Amino acid sequence: MAERARLCHWLFDFLHHHPRHFKLDPRTFSGRHVRAVTEHWQAEAKAGQMSPATIQTYFSFMRTFTGWIGKPKLMKSIDAYFDDKRLYRRSLASGADKSWRAQGVEVEAVIAEVESYDKYAAASLRLMQAFCLRFKESLMLRPHIDVLTTAQARMPEIGAAFYLDTHRGTKGGRERMIPIDSPARVVAIDFARRVAVGKQDSVSDPRLDLTQALRRLRYVMERHGITRAALGVTPHGLRHQGAAEDYEAITGERPPVAGGKPVDPAIDHLARQAIATSLGHGRTQITNAYLGGQLVRKVSTSSPQPALGLSFPTDPAVHRQAYSPKR
Repeated sequence: MAERARLCHWLFDFLHHHPRHFKLDPRTFSGRHVRAVTEHWQAEAKAGQMSPATIQTYFSFMRTFTGWIGKPKLMKSIDAYFDDKRLYRRSLASGADKSWRAQGVEVEAVIAEVESYDKYAAASLRLMQAFCLRFKESLMLRPHIDVLTTAQARMPEIGAAFYLDTHRGTKGGRERMIPIDSPARVVAIDFARRVAVGKQDSVSDPRLDLTQALRRLRYVMERHGITRAALGVTPHGLRHQGAAEDYEAITGERPPVAGGKPVDPAIDHLARQAIATSLGHGRTQITNAYLGGQLVRKVSTSSPQPALGLSFPTDPAVHRQAYSPKR
């Protein structure tokens, strides 16, 4: 919401100083204003000052604004305003491994250092890696009540014994159930539960509100060098690493972006489906940004096909003993 508000302020400041001297009444906002703004963005993009991701985000915010003023159909599709699709179309195929491992950063050592200074920040980092959570999602997670049984999660009995119900702080409020099906995920939840003492507590410091907690987490990251300028990594890189580790656990190979070998096309597809769900994305294509483009080997139709299983080796009895979910 704050970002949308800032864009609205920028819009009218830009139009105020525009050579055409546009009127600033929101009720008169029209197609010519949209055209003036997008022409500016196009010039900035061609000069290398705006990325496709930024343009898409700002374009979406401007569309939201036109809905606020009662003109939801005012704007055309984005391609009507740009003469080169490369200016606004993001490439999802990652050419660089953004995981911490790829940068030579030892995750456990860094998190241990963070834990000695701020246990709440350490809990967030563990959750980001184990469950591929976003920054805000990790802070708002309530580890005592957000762990559900298979029945509570309404998931098939053949899967994991417990699931993480991720719905706080997600994009668009979309809920997703992530199986607690690996030792790393069990460890992350156990640590988060030790940090969040109260049954209703989130992982963030209970003395802080959400805005303060986000600001605190960013400060801790900077203090411990978890930035591109210092260690060459960001907290978001743990989502990349978590996705890469999940891919390797499912397929037996590192992802293409990390130099992995080609795998069976069906296994690759199922792995990407599972990882896209964990990441909170509806399209498997988004995994290209985390794993690299699909790199598959040809499978002989005359030989037996390997069994496709997405669950990590786990003993449901261990999970049932470890957790006592409450709703």
